[in-house]
Amino acid sequence: MTRLLREHPSIDVELGSDGEPIAFRWNGRRERIEVCNRWRVEESWWSRPIARDYFKVAGGSWLALLYLDRVDWTWHLERLYD
Repeated sequence: MTRLLREHPSIDVELGSDGEPIAFRWNGRRERIEVCNRWRVEESWWSRPIARDYFKVAGGSWLALLYLDRVDWTWHLERLYD
């Protein structure tokens, strides 16, 4: 099952020496992660731009979808996969 988070909550992300996410904090917990896949989305540059770097990451027993909003430079949690 997948759970799409409507508000895409802000999260704190720790980056490794290569600039890839290695952990994030959400709901008071630190989760160590490994990046499985990444891609970039850029659209609507003529109105309200969307510029995001997406990361599908794996934790101990789950997958998640994180993104870096490159317009305001904040990290967000978009989806959890059980």
